[in-house]
Amino acid sequence: MSTCPKCAAEAAAVSTPDGPSRAPLRAWALDLARRWNSGSYTLFVLHGNIYDVFPVQNGDGTEYVPLKTFLSRRLFPDRDFLLFYDIGDGLTFGSAEMQKRFFQWLEIFDQVENTNYHRTGPPREFYRLAPLLRRFYLRLAEKHGDRQSVTLIIDFPEKIVPAQEDAGASLDERMSLVTLMKWAAAPEMRQLDLGVILVTESAAELSSDLLQNPHVAQVKIELPDTEDRLRFLQSGWAEKMAGGRPLSEWSDFTPAELAPRTAGLNLLRTQHVLAEAARNSARVTMEHVAASKKRLIEEYCQGLVRFKDPRPGVSLDRVATHTAAKAKLRELAWLIKNHKTDVLERGVLVPGRVGVGKSFLIDCFACECGLPVLEIAEFRSKWVGDTELQQMRILMTIRALGPVIVVVDEADAIFGNRDGDSGDSGVSSRIFAAFAAHIGDSTLRGRELWVAMTSRPDLLAIDMKRQGRFGLCIPLFPAQTPEEVLELFSVVAGVKKITLADAIKVYIREQLGSRPLTGSDVEAILTRAKERAVLAKHDDDVQLADLEEAVGSFIDPLDPKLLALQELAAVLACSDRRHLPERYRSADRDKLMEEFASLKLRAGRR
Repeated sequence: MSTCPKCAAEAAAVSTPDGPSRAPLRAWALDLARRWNSGSYTLFVLHGNIYDVFPVQNGDGTEYVPLKTFLSRRLFPDRDFLLFYDIGDGLTFGSAEMQKRFFQWLEIFDQVENTNYHRTGPPREFYRLAPLLRRFYLRLAEKHGDRQSVTLIIDFPEKIVPAQEDAGASLDERMSLVTLMKWAAAPEMRQLDLGVILVTESAAELSSDLLQNPHVAQVKIELPDTEDRLRFLQSGWAEKMAGGRPLSEWSDFTPAELAPRTAGLNLLRTQHVLAEAARNSARVTMEHVAASKKRLIEEYCQGLVRFKDPRPGVSLDRVATHTAAKAKLRELAWLIKNHKTDVLERGVLVPGRVGVGKSFLIDCFACECGLPVLEIAEFRSKWVGDTELQQMRILMTIRALGPVIVVVDEADAIFGNRDGDSGDSGVSSRIFAAFAAHIGDSTLRGRELWVAMTSRPDLLAIDMKRQGRFGLCIPLFPAQTPEEVLELFSVVAGVKKITLADAIKVYIREQLGSRPLTGSDVEAILTRAKERAVLAKHDDDVQLADLEEAVGSFIDPLDPKLLALQELAAVLACSDRRHLPERYRSADRDKLMEEFASLKLRAGRR
């Protein structure tokens, strides 16, 4: 395969001395250019942020166009034949002249093979079209000594060779898969000036046989970085979209200020943020950008993430007890705020029994850091390929968002495991591998801080708990002393606007101080006490009798053995003795493990 002229030229230079500078090729385009020019591949899989817009030169300025137009005008403008295919439109052409020349050849083919394609058009089905195209490629090589260049771009290839078990594939899908793999491996095809590009959002939606073939090159289009967004905002499209009005007339931000604030959005969604304001006679404010960004990210990830910005004035001071955990998290917050990101952990594991306040603690920590929070929900789907697609979108967004705190609740269920015998055709193992590779990427240290919360850290795969992933474990425990119990009641009462009289405080310290209460327990007790006060006296002045009645009627419905199992799991997962309550710091670890094994066995029998 000969080199792509535009790719080769623009890989080294992004402007000309006699004309306006053009936007440099992004990393994915340079990767495609290098692998194309190597002559080692015929088949390429282009995946990721394919629905974005990309820069091409237009007269004296830069225009942003869809991917197919970008490939045609920026990377392959001088190809002899530029062909496009999808199962909806069939075979189409880059220009009318290309179509005319192809049909001239098709008429000769019809005469030889006794077909009528030059009148009816080439077959729409790929498995029938592919042999025709192969004959066309080889005929060009025979007829023209200079080997005319051909690029075939296939959209939605996952509809042709989808990811599925071999037994579930139709004959048409099997024939299409074999055809593409033969094209990729055939030496005679690589010797031609020929390239076939499969364009899909998620490579995982394609047949694994195709992706694992060493003759197939995969190129991922990442979300744009700050420099890409700044160049896009400075290109002048915003002023044109606003009817010629300068950006300063309808925005509180300059392009340089907007670029970092739109992290996590592609260029098309960045355009949506500004267009919604400009075309509705509104102004681009901090509130507009934050709300639009949150909505667009959640839409892109189909509601499987929750995006939260830090709330001003909220800090770890709002958290009762958890003294050791707060001290360590404050150290991490200091490192983040002072840009000491080279010593930050990649991930923090926060185990603890249910109701102990894991989510609230991490929300306050994120606010103290001043970083946005992206919380991942359960994203698995029953549809083939959909789970991997959602994970790809989530991880790509996280990579572009940084710096960000990524929160994963019920981490043992979300991350999956290496077990290939889970009955889901290997989905869990693929999900686990993708998470493990991303979280273990040391180049993202300081840009992403992952926080995994779980009540059963023993169920989390050991690969995730190693150093470099979730090596730092900060367990949380119920209140351990009368002072901590009173602190817990005081903080929750302040939130619920309940005044604790001195007699109530004495009662809490003396009667409840020995109980291992959690924040959810205390909130339930105080809610009942306030309810009794309102019903009895028609006000919210909680008396000692109200609290005594609430405590006397309170029954924790959770199994104490299961709670003990969760607590021991948190103790055994801890990576630093200083994070443990006093009674566990010097405990015999072997005995703790024996007790945990006994509780786990008992729980498994239920």
